[in-house]
Order: sequence, then C-alpha cells, then structure tokens
Amino acid sequence: MELRHLKYFVAVAQDLSFSLAAKRLYISQPALSRQIKYLENELGAMLFLRQSNGLKLTEAGHFFLEQAQDILNRSQIAVETIKTHYTQTEEPLMVGYIPTILQSFLGQTLHQFGRTYPQIAVRFHEMLPSQQVKALREGAIDIAFMGNPPDELETEFTVKCIKKVPIVALVWNTHPLAYQSSINLAELAAEKFIGISEVTFPGRNDRIRDTCRCAGFIPNLHLFADSHASMIALVAAGQGVAIMPNEAEALPHPQVRFISLHHPIYYARSTAVWRKEMPDHSLDKFLKILFEQIQI
Repeated sequence: MELRHLKYFVAVAQDLSFSLAAKRLYISQPALSRQIKYLENELGAMLFLRQSNGLKLTEAGHFFLEQAQDILNRSQIAVETIKTHYTQTEEPLMVGYIPTILQSFLGQTLHQFGRTYPQIAVRFHEMLPSQQVKALREGAIDIAFMGNPPDELETEFTVKCIKKVPIVALVWNTHPLAYQSSINLAELAAEKFIGISEVTFPGRNDRIRDTCRCAGFIPNLHLFADSHASMIALVAAGQGVAIMPNEAEALPHPQVRFISLHHPIYYARSTAVWRKEMPDHSLDKFLKILFEQIQI
C-alpha cells in the first residue's frame, strides 16, 4: 500500500463516483477502478458497495476513510515542516549593525530567529552607520541597525524605531562628578565635549547639540571620534566629556563613568532600517520575529 492508494480511495469516497474522482485525479476511470480493487484485495475487505445508482461506503469504508485522511494530513504536515524548518532553500539574511545594538535587543532577536527558522543562514557585518547606508543602497545587506540615523534617511528607506534609549553623560573616573548618581547636564557646560565624525555617524553631532540645548548651553565640540569605542577612549584619557545612548555601557569602558541625567531627560532612537521595496522572504520572517520581541 502506498500513499497514492490512500489519495485515490479518499477521492472516490468523497465523490462516490469513479468517473468524477478520475477526472479530479487526472487518471483514467479503469485505472482508478483497478487501484481501488487492488486496495480492497490487500485489505481483505470491501470498501464500497457498487450499486446501480452509484457507490456507497461500507462500514469498513467509513472507518478506513477516517484513517486514510488522518494519514494523508499527517504526511502533509511532515512535508511542510521539513520544508519550513530544515530545507536550505532561502537566501541568507544579511544584517549590518553597530556593536552597542548587538549587546542589547538584537542578540535576543537573532537567537529567537535562529530557533524559529534554522534553515535561514544569517550573516553579520559590524559596520559604521555610513557604511550601512552604502551597503543598503548596494544590496549588500538586507537590514541595518544603526542607532539614531539622520531624519533624511526616512525619504529613502523604511526606518522603524525599535526602542528609545536614554542619553547619559560620560566622564573620566577622577572627574569631580564621576560618582554622582545623576546630574544636570548643565553642570558640564564648561567642559570640552567629544563629538563623533560626521563621515561615520552622519547627523549624530546634531543630536548631541540638541541634548545640550535642552540643558541651556551649546557644547564645545573640540574632538571628533570615529566610533563609540573611540569616544569612550578619549573620555578615559581626559580629553573631554561626552554624551551618548546608555546602551554603549555594554562596551568596554575602564576609567570611564556613565552618569544618568535628571535634566534634560533625553532619548535617542534605536532604529532598524531597510529598503522600501517589499521585503524578501528571509527579511519578512526576521521582521516578524523582531516586532514580536519588541512588541511593536
């Protein structure tokens, strides 16, 4: 007995007609009749009563119909499960990220995505935001996690705020305010501030200035680092103070203190960015997992 015999039997049982079932199965009626007769001989029981006004299921036929439908359903589920979870058929997902995001929500999302869709390979690329934008335009990555991008990117890409991250102050560990639990940012107004390169983090210095304006002053940006890690290193060397999202605290920061701000209470956006066209299958599945994790 093969699965095709069960399919033939179910079709005939549903139509109670060899001719109708044969048309639906795209086989000849004599061939279908032979297959059903073969099945009855193998089972040693009549499945149909052949009457002048058509077919009728016997008691054995009714029982066997339930069993055959169950077997066919379970075999279909098994096939679909293999195709969904274990077949290497989908393109790998290319993800660009800045390291502060990987340490926060992205790591958990990637873990859940791997468990749900183990057949989809994921390629990670640590990139500066400017590199991520270029890679998105060229199709080298599918999605970028770049922190707080400039507003003008929203005209070119889909930009989704994943979460809002509090802005905090950074000072070297011997600074007079180093061990305060929180400060008013205006207390650092006279300090030199470390900014960040517009080439690598476009628009980020505008966010720094906006935060300081909320505290009533314009920051003296006198040095510009090319990454968060470089900013932290310059603060540790006493070259100035800085402000940045608190998720940067996941990065190594010896000799640097992260201090909460009680004024202004200011937030940066942590964002996901992808091309505006319809996402491919891998990205669409990833976005669903991402939104479930962050409950957007």
